[in-house]
Amino acid sequence: MSARLRTRGFTLIEMLVAVAVVAIAMGAIIAGMGRYAANAAYLREKTVALWVAHNQLTELEMQKAWPDVGTTNGENDMAGVTWKWRVTIQKTQDEHLRRVDIVVAQPARDGKTPDPDKEPLVKLSSFLADSGRQ
Repeated sequence: MSARLRTRGFTLIEMLVAVAVVAIAMGAIIAGMGRYAANAAYLREKTVALWVAHNQLTELEMQKAWPDVGTTNGENDMAGVTWKWRVTIQKTQDEHLRRVDIVVAQPARDGKTPDPDKEPLVKLSSFLADSGRQ
């Protein structure tokens, strides 16, 4: 009867191996979830920054006056964050078109003010036509 009792359960070594396998699997799952959370936060920031850039482009498109060539800096609050942006308007070979480059920087971290040229999160380029403008 004692031989039958020994073969019924798991040995201590088998239990230790099973626990080790579960621990390794859980570590991999937790690391994957951490990467997922970091990527989700990055994609959220990038999406909101793209909205800021599109808003600046829309404001330029809605102006009745033909925009002057040059650079403009500014800030916008969106999604509870202050975003810094820079709009650069350039002449093109076609006198009826202007190139618009919009750069949006990440929100301020660690008390540092972000620079749209050094730390761009989003870059958006477009062209504006002078049709219907004064």
